[in-house]
Amino acid sequence: MKWKLLVIFLLTIFVRFYLLDVSTHFLSDESRDLVNIHQIFVEKKITLVGPVSDDRSHVYSSLTYYMLLPFAAFFDFDPFGTVAGAAVWGIIVWAILVAIAYKLNKRNLLFIALAAAVWFPLVQTSRWPWNPNLMLFWLAMGIFMSSYKHPLLRISAGLCMGLSVHHHYLALVPMVLMIIKQKDMLYLAGAVSAFLPFVLFDLRHPPGIFITRMIDYNKSQMGTNPIDLFIKLPQVIKYFLEYVFQEKIVFYIGGITAAALALWDFVKRSYGRPWFLISILTLFPLSMYSQQFHYLLPAIPFFAMWIIAPRTGLGAMLSKSMIILILIGSVLSLPIHWSQADWEGNLKILRGATQIIGQEVREKKMINANMAVLSSPDIYPLGKRYRDVLLVNDIRLKTYEEFELSDNLFVVTKGSVADLRKDPAMELIYFRNGPVADVWEIPESNWRVIQLNRY
Repeated sequence: MKWKLLVIFLLTIFVRFYLLDVSTHFLSDESRDLVNIHQIFVEKKITLVGPVSDDRSHVYSSLTYYMLLPFAAFFDFDPFGTVAGAAVWGIIVWAILVAIAYKLNKRNLLFIALAAAVWFPLVQTSRWPWNPNLMLFWLAMGIFMSSYKHPLLRISAGLCMGLSVHHHYLALVPMVLMIIKQKDMLYLAGAVSAFLPFVLFDLRHPPGIFITRMIDYNKSQMGTNPIDLFIKLPQVIKYFLEYVFQEKIVFYIGGITAAALALWDFVKRSYGRPWFLISILTLFPLSMYSQQFHYLLPAIPFFAMWIIAPRTGLGAMLSKSMIILILIGSVLSLPIHWSQADWEGNLKILRGATQIIGQEVREKKMINANMAVLSSPDIYPLGKRYRDVLLVNDIRLKTYEEFELSDNLFVVTKGSVADLRKDPAMELIYFRNGPVADVWEIPESNWRVIQLNRY
């Protein structure tokens, strides 16, 4: 069995790192985090405030920064550093689930390990250094530690559950449910202690960010009709199961199997029943929100626990069928992870463009240079992620609002000079008919950097 587990472990690594440099997700949220991680490293200043979403609707803690900082520093703050960090944390999540399966369901250990190695939610979050994705580590670790009776481990289990909320506020739901399930003051103390950074920051910076924003948001949701939540819950469960099983035919079979397994658990009052309830209740608040995959993440470790739970007879057969269905659906969906749009996740293009721009700005001592991403499939014409990577390398361009003050414009594009001349983008208003200083081809791609001068 040890050799088989080793092979599955190597498969887990392969699935998470294969083509990672050209098929990750690295947009403005991730580039902003890289800038802030670099700032923490340079200034050696501990901060309690972390990622702020681009739409300015969510404020997180800085836990994500500290989890990814060692990897960013190891790769000299190349974008691949945080991406590799996410992959490593994802591999650790796999190891925790295998350890849980070893304790609870050794009979199906190899099936569980193999399914977890390729399971779509675990692979997706392992290949994307986005703040909410890292909550899976803390939830899985909190579940694992919850099975131990040592006082320190009970406190640590609660702390892990509380720390998951640092990555997304919806993790608060399973945290509270686990506190109720454990009925343990030490567990509660650990969970509450995880919120001290939020409280401390708000007390030091009135009127605060974290608690006040949570209160204001809850007030805005107070008008939600509870009946509407129940009505929408089946849609949320359907969306969740589609995410879990991926392939359509597997989703239909898996949905029927899941319903049968849930019924068996309630009739038999099995060990899996509370884990099923936590999964469903964690999904319940999602009825208030639009369907976005990261809202489903808090339920994933508890859904895994429900499937892993030991059973006999028909229950064992149904749970093993669920594992096999997850394995099939996830294997069939693997190409999705390795074929992201090049503008979204090809770090070679990002790296190549920023190296070209950075070298030109340094060598020619440009002080009025700006950039844009035009005549391309990239939906972010202002090129924030390029600007952030340049900033990490101490290259400062004119801002989004300073095109009229700029003398040089670097355009990252798939188009030609003629395409840019015809592009109606406002960013080109001062440069559309200006002289072309140079054109550079980005290696191993059909992208290029074109420098237009104002005069």
